[in-house]
Amino acid sequence: MLSLQRKLEESIHIFPSDDLDPNMTVAELFKDGSIIVKVIDIENGKVRLGFNAPDCLDIAREELL
Repeated sequence: MLSLQRKLEESIHIFPSDDLDPNMTVAELFKDGSIIVKVIDIENGKVRLGFNAPDCLDIAREELL
């Protein structure tokens, strides 16, 4: 599980990895399960989120893109 912390108005991007086959169908992409986003903690105006997603997807904080 990937854990990221965000403040109000900050974003997280989920997108296909560069090595993902462009012909892959949505059904193939999610054959092992869906993307799960879980709220882990909320403290001092920040939320900590946990992500479980297929390995062929990248998850990044907006400021890193």
